[in-house]
Amino acid sequence: MSLVRNSLPAIVAFVIVLAFGLFGAALVTRVGYLAVPSAIGGPYALPGLRVVPLGETTWLLTLADTVLALALVGAVASARGGFWRTWGAFLVAAIVVNLLRAALLAMVAQAGLGAYLGYLGGGLLTGLIWGIVLGWIPGLAALPRRRGTRDRSPAGIKSMG
Repeated sequence: MSLVRNSLPAIVAFVIVLAFGLFGAALVTRVGYLAVPSAIGGPYALPGLRVVPLGETTWLLTLADTVLALALVGAVASARGGFWRTWGAFLVAAIVVNLLRAALLAMVAQAGLGAYLGYLGGGLLTGLIWGIVLGWIPGLAALPRRRGTRDRSPAGIKSMG
């Protein structure tokens, strides 16, 4: 029970990146405004876990998305603390992985310096937005559960150890 409870934020983050891998394209087609970052070449959302490349993307980008999605899960798993620390770890990891994705996309597109900085700005913005919007979910999973305070000692003495 303790192992599952301690890794619950990481499990929730894993489910989030898995959902982006499985349903990310459907989300972009349903909500048209999410396609704007992709239209200018930046990452549209968080990296997702996929088995095959999405559309006409390369295997390199698919492998990078997979590694970066697992890095995001690892960052959440390494966060020890409560709600705010876990949310902060998710937020920082979302920004970092989207910056790395944007840099890789800029290199694949052979962008010039101005476009490269535009890619990085888009990656920073999308990482910040998705980190704020979804970071509270693993944060909630990190909240401690309250247990009953039943007194188990026969004399009614509560131990601090």
